[in-house]
Amino acid sequence: MNLRRRKSASTSACLVTAALLLFTAQPVSAADKAGCRDFDGMMRFQNSSIALCDSRSFAEYTLPIGKITGFDSRTNHAEMEASQDLEGRLTQLLYTIPKGPSSAEVFRNYKEYLASAGYRVLYEAKGPDFGPSQGSFFESMGPGGQIVGYSADQSRYLAAVKEDGAAKTHIALYIIEFDDGYNPELKVEKGQVVVRLDAVQSGELKNGMVAVSATEIAKRLDTAGQVILSGILFDFNKAQLKPDSRAALDQIAAFLKSDPTRKVYLVGHTDNVGGFDFNMQLSQARADAVVADLMTTYGINPARLKGYGAGLLAPIASNASEDGRARNRRVELIPQ
Repeated sequence: MNLRRRKSASTSACLVTAALLLFTAQPVSAADKAGCRDFDGMMRFQNSSIALCDSRSFAEYTLPIGKITGFDSRTNHAEMEASQDLEGRLTQLLYTIPKGPSSAEVFRNYKEYLASAGYRVLYEAKGPDFGPSQGSFFESMGPGGQIVGYSADQSRYLAAVKEDGAAKTHIALYIIEFDDGYNPELKVEKGQVVVRLDAVQSGELKNGMVAVSATEIAKRLDTAGQVILSGILFDFNKAQLKPDSRAALDQIAAFLKSDPTRKVYLVGHTDNVGGFDFNMQLSQARADAVVADLMTTYGINPARLKGYGAGLLAPIASNASEDGRARNRRVELIPQ
């Protein structure tokens, strides 16, 4: 196997099989883009270098575990036969490899290494078998752009997971032989292999959102005219309330029961990821989910509640960063 490890890699090297011991540890390539480094504990193909990278401390990620059957370029929304919605620390790396090995050879080396390191394959495919929109998906959501988007014929894809107690690491590995496309940050020769590696680390994430008390809700409505309901949490791109939302819902219900004549609007908001219509529908569905829970769980009269979706039309922070997008995904309470 033609994989090598950074000197600072973690002790997961113990999991590597005897065949991997034929390859000695080497320092990071001098050709690596400044500020980029290998994903912790991960080996790279021999003589490869990191051309582009991106990382976020917390992000949402859709992992394909089935054929990508369609892609809407207006919304960056992909249709897949199967997928997993993930949240966690996201690392995205784009490696280039000097001409010589094929995408099939590089893929087999990575697949063998991942198995030896404790990863379990969730899905794999090659070329057209991965679907007609595979390139568009990877072009739209990480480093590489057209370089990975326009060269699907000799592509290889693998999704895998490694579990360590409550912690999980999911890998999306997309390997192409460059055929066409342009990226001003990157020069690649035709036939050269390019590796895109996305890693999502997730586990037990402590909920840092403190529910607004019933007393504070009443106070803020009187002084500010609206309340951002911290602690109302949803699954990624869905309108299903997470169990951690219960503390916040308890306080909203307590406030409404303390003032039986009060009528309110529950207004859902989103970030700007995805299309306008999708976000309007999602925000409406989330507002409706809060209304439905207050009615069914706490017996609040439905005549006192109305849910509306504002979509991406009323941001309270810039959508240019993940932190800003997270602030914009919210539910507000407003008096009728």
